Amino acid sequence: MDSRSERKFPAFPFQPYPIQIELMRAVYAALQKGGVAIVESPTGTGKTLSLICSVLQWLQDQQRSSNEQPCQRNNSLTGGLSDDEPDWMREFSVATASNSSSQREKSSARRVLKNSKKSLFGQNFEAHGKMMLDDMNGTKEEDFLLDDYESDDDSNSDVKRKRDFLEDLDNESSNEGSDEEAEMQKTLKVFFCSRTHSQLSQFIKELQRTCFSSSLKTVSIGSRKSLCIHPEVSKLKHSFRINERCLELKRANDAKKSGKKGHVNEGKRAKKAAAGCPMLRKKSDQRVFRDIAWESEVMDIEDMVKLGENIGVCPYYASRRMIPMADLVVLPYQSLLHSGARDATGLKLKGCVVVIDEAHNLVDSIGNMHSCQISATQLQQVEVLLNAYLGRFRERLGAGNRRYILTLLRLIKALLNRIASAAEVTDQSMTYNLMNDPNKGKSKGEILTINDFLFSLDVDNINMFKLWKYIKESNIVYKVSGYAEHKSNPNDSTQPLNKESERKTQDIGGAITSFHTLAEMVLSLMSANADGRILITPSSCACDNDFEQQVGHIKFVMLNAARSFKQVLEHAHAIILAGGTLQPIEELRYRLFPQLQEDRVHTFSCGHIVPAENVLALAIARGPTGRTFDFTYQSRGLPETMEELGRLLFNLCCVVPEGIVVFLPSFDYEQQLYSTWKATGIVDKLLRKKALFREPRDVTGVELTLQEYKSTVLDTSGTTNGRSGAVLLSIVGGKMSEGINFSDGMGRCVVMVGLPYPSPSDPELMERMNFIDQISHSLTASKITDDGLLPLQTGYSGREYYENLCMKAVNQSIGRAIRHIGDYAAILLVDARYTASSSASSAPSRQASKLPSWIKDRLICVRGSYGEVQKQLHQFFKAKAGKSLSVQELPSHD
Repeated sequence: MDSRSERKFPAFPFQPYPIQIELMRAVYAALQKGGVAIVESPTGTGKTLSLICSVLQWLQDQQRSSNEQPCQRNNSLTGGLSDDEPDWMREFSVATASNSSSQREKSSARRVLKNSKKSLFGQNFEAHGKMMLDDMNGTKEEDFLLDDYESDDDSNSDVKRKRDFLEDLDNESSNEGSDEEAEMQKTLKVFFCSRTHSQLSQFIKELQRTCFSSSLKTVSIGSRKSLCIHPEVSKLKHSFRINERCLELKRANDAKKSGKKGHVNEGKRAKKAAAGCPMLRKKSDQRVFRDIAWESEVMDIEDMVKLGENIGVCPYYASRRMIPMADLVVLPYQSLLHSGARDATGLKLKGCVVVIDEAHNLVDSIGNMHSCQISATQLQQVEVLLNAYLGRFRERLGAGNRRYILTLLRLIKALLNRIASAAEVTDQSMTYNLMNDPNKGKSKGEILTINDFLFSLDVDNINMFKLWKYIKESNIVYKVSGYAEHKSNPNDSTQPLNKESERKTQDIGGAITSFHTLAEMVLSLMSANADGRILITPSSCACDNDFEQQVGHIKFVMLNAARSFKQVLEHAHAIILAGGTLQPIEELRYRLFPQLQEDRVHTFSCGHIVPAENVLALAIARGPTGRTFDFTYQSRGLPETMEELGRLLFNLCCVVPEGIVVFLPSFDYEQQLYSTWKATGIVDKLLRKKALFREPRDVTGVELTLQEYKSTVLDTSGTTNGRSGAVLLSIVGGKMSEGINFSDGMGRCVVMVGLPYPSPSDPELMERMNFIDQISHSLTASKITDDGLLPLQTGYSGREYYENLCMKAVNQSIGRAIRHIGDYAAILLVDARYTASSSASSAPSRQASKLPSWIKDRLICVRGSYGEVQKQLHQFFKAKAGKSLSVQELPSHD
């Protein structure tokens, strides 16, 4: 086997750059060792393609040497396998069908694909869809009656029988494949996840450029909402209604196949659903879907939907059945990082490789997945639903159901009273010396631990665990919300809705969402006391986003992302955390796996492929008239500061060709700037040099603004009277600061105005800072234990986290400009704090030290007059004039 320094990656479709080879070798070596690898490669350096070629090369090498046990050294990140681990867990079963058998399957798949369109989308399918619609329209009130429920002794209850029935179906579903499929199940596989489906689609496109797209079996996983093709179910507005209706139809299918009968009401609904979902009629149809999917070019979510529509097979369940046999599973964050979603999808991470792209969002994403918020209005909506339901069915409900519904109503009343009694308070323990807000340390509302919050509700006799079990097992959310929908439009006609009925439908939809939110809140209140906080915001509280929030709310904030990530750590053989900007890397380790052994963490950070002479990075302390650039919260709104920024921008327009992208700290400040520039004539001066575009608050207008900006930049025919190119005012944290590529002329100059610190008066932020301080203290005080646990000795603190939030936003924004090896741009950091230094004059400021190395190493701090800035820019763009390559002339490596 090649050594790390000699290893080749023949799947790479181009001649790789040296840093790409280094990255691939580093990833491969990390996979050999197991553990966590943190890989930072700037956007535009071909990171995705490098990950594909290194990770899948390693996977393929393991498959080729399947007689060995490459991961026996350590199949989890927290230790080796125990002696009693079953043999099948220690082996990588990679069985493949013979060539003749494979050819027979493909021929059969093609025949079925050719003939299936007519049979499944002809009159029979249309008739079934009409029958399904008629059945849903004919729903009676009795169908929404809850089954008897007794939590203490439910051995004879309808709910117990229903739960056993569903568990049998789940077990049958998980084992419904043929013996041939069981033999093909693969223990070793790669899970690749990113934040959005668009990012995953980009991954698929990069994968299609390699030989792995045909040599490895790949499946893309999505939600029912993304994959459902049922003509009626897919039209439902809410994802949870799609989920519930889908499950109901599947139970009807499974019950018919197994010959089993559910509980009384379940039988009624199954009868009404007739044959269930027509896309789930035959297991053989799902095998056809699988064979065509693996015979074809590797598919993304949209491709799988089209294939399902063509052959009349449910892409959601077909893709789930492909997971055991797949080599590579492509899926969004939620499906892998949330334990509930992971279990529902049937993902088994034991001994596998997990690749998480865009990992700079990982900690926040995990926290958001496990946080929830419910408002007073939502609580009142659920209260109305429950009271209406209880009033209609009180005499027909069992004692257990009545008791739990009354318990839910009591909890709702307590939550409403708690919001009403919340007051604006100042937590005296939060005394951070943060420099951007005169209201530092003040929070609106109350901040409580989970235990203190529950005690303040005066509902300590309510067992949240039993209540959550009831919500989960009784299906009360579906029954009550379904009854509300039925009552709001009992005929459910297909006639166009008038305004009144449309308003009622929207109200019911909001109430259903509220009920699901209440269920999430009950689940959150079961969390460990130290892992989260409860924020209570009273009604009419002035919030940090500068609008008056009229409705109070309660929010659960998950602080401890490490606890949720621990399950992934315990099972995976290796985890790759990759991103374009992960600095500071130590923070990622600190917040996700603070106690992981030192030798289990591997880091790799590379520079940019762009030559040093193609990047001009300037930190600017003074403007054209010599005024110091001070964009702290207290000074940035001064007229003279805003006018000086306008003069700077005008001077840039005189020397920078094509497009200039300016990043500002907030929409409100952008509006303040524009108003000042308009009043002082600066806007008119700018428009004589370049067109001016502004990022819209409404995300629906972002794409149009970008298209107009791009067209203006690329349009050389309109270069008259000295005007050419355009200026785009963008917002840090907005749609244009992440995921948008300002390559070539779209971003010849990127201007970062100020340091976009988040508001320190945000109570959620302050709690996270407090939590980090507490964890830091406990880790620093700990000692090395007998099992080799090593505490981090970094001195990481809440203050450090606060600064990192700012600089990560800066890094994401300024990284938008350089997209390929022939690209070039100037990067301007406009604020005296970027040039400040507490030590030697040549040392970077604290903020500048957190910039990506490929920018930090080239940064020029201009502390003197502005003339030096104009001189540097003039020389830079003069040298580049006529020498740049367009992106079309270069091989794409991203």
